[in-house]
Amino acid sequence: MYALAVSVALACIVLQVAYSRPDFGIRGTIDGVSNVNARAILVKEYFLRVNDYIIPDQKSDIATLRDAAKTLQAIGQSVNSLGPALMDALTTATDNDSGDVNATFALINMARLNFEGYVEINLNEQILNLNTLLGMHVRDQLVDDFYHISNRLAAVNNTLGQLQSAVVAANNAASGGPVSQDLIRQFVSADLVAQLSRHLTLLAYRIPVLTYTVTSSLENIEQADAYYYGLVQDSDRVLNEIETSGDEFNMLAGNYSLLVEQQMNQLIADYKPELSLANDSATALNVTTLATVVTDLKNVTDAKLAETLKAYKDLYLPAILALSRLLPIESNFSFLTGENPAAVLVGVLIANGPFSRFCFWKYSSLLHNILLTSNFAAECYDREYNRLSTLQQALLLQIELISYSLEIVNPYSVVCGFLPPSAALRTEQCANEIASYFNIISNDFSSKLGAFVNLTSIELNASKQRLSVCWSAKIQSTFVKYQTLIPEIRNCSVTGPEL
Repeated sequence: MYALAVSVALACIVLQVAYSRPDFGIRGTIDGVSNVNARAILVKEYFLRVNDYIIPDQKSDIATLRDAAKTLQAIGQSVNSLGPALMDALTTATDNDSGDVNATFALINMARLNFEGYVEINLNEQILNLNTLLGMHVRDQLVDDFYHISNRLAAVNNTLGQLQSAVVAANNAASGGPVSQDLIRQFVSADLVAQLSRHLTLLAYRIPVLTYTVTSSLENIEQADAYYYGLVQDSDRVLNEIETSGDEFNMLAGNYSLLVEQQMNQLIADYKPELSLANDSATALNVTTLATVVTDLKNVTDAKLAETLKAYKDLYLPAILALSRLLPIESNFSFLTGENPAAVLVGVLIANGPFSRFCFWKYSSLLHNILLTSNFAAECYDREYNRLSTLQQALLLQIELISYSLEIVNPYSVVCGFLPPSAALRTEQCANEIASYFNIISNDFSSKLGAFVNLTSIELNASKQRLSVCWSAKIQSTFVKYQTLIPEIRNCSVTGPEL
């Protein structure tokens, strides 16, 4: 029974702490006083987010990345401890109505002094370490962040001092008795409490900037580590990747022909019986012109479509295979240790300067291509997939246009056989008119089927030229560019984009 009573008592205490209301001993008597605790809790949450990240698991051998991550983690952990401690002291003090005003506010002052001491002493040492590792940019950002946070803390401190004096005056005016609402309103104005709430809100607005500085720097470190490590690993697979890129191109681009073949075969299957029926109808009418042209059109489905498809396959598939072997497999560039463009670029990124990310994205792909020749192959081939896919779509449209011409032949061939008795003498004239129209369609087939193959030939030749130019342009500029990258990267980190 005693244990149960103790458990219930502890639960009540926990609930009181969790759902306590700020009052500075003036519970509910000042408009807006409840906002003070809400703002303090908001500030605490923002402080906690400063350390809401995981230090990267470094894979590369660059010591600068490891040391910088540890320093930034130390800054985040300190802020994560001292900031919430200050806000906890504030919410605890606002919930204390014991009447000992000085003791109540002493909790806040102690926590604030610890935070200010960290900013003035420990932080300077950590920033000096960062300056040695990364240069001045992260240092400048942190100094600026903490400068604004310190100003906001000073404003909170000044307001708390005024509030403390006001509460003391109210207590003194009560002469040891209960502090009435009239005394509270006389000495502790709603504006003063609202001012404290506003300063806490402004402090909360500044902390996300600090959070961004710390977390973005760590994100840069993680990205730099992944980039550098990836270059080292990928450089060992250069030769295989060139061949793999070609094989993949041969498979994917080669597959574009499957749908073309399928649609052409379907076209032949659909209209071969249709043209046979049309031929029978034209023969039955016994009009030479119509019979001749329908026979020609029947020959299109019987032979010419299949011949065109064979010519396309004989042209397309060997050409795709040749394109997949077009790019030569050359010796890959060794990944150099020490001061090389990759290491310099990594240093610029983790410095988190105003142009760090711009410079990283400006040079990372270029450097990647220089060190990893396989990516030259992938990049050059990637440009061709859309073009060859577009060729496929053009050929499918051409097949569709052919079907539009063929689908009317059988219906039109029989129409003259259904003339009314009054117009029976005009059957031959009708057949000749239909034949004239069919002649136009028949003559157009030669150009259509010729264009089917010629378009494929033109586009495959253009693809070969583009691949050759793409590869040659990259190889020729590689060694020359490698020599100029280091000064370019360093200059970029200072000046940013050139105007």
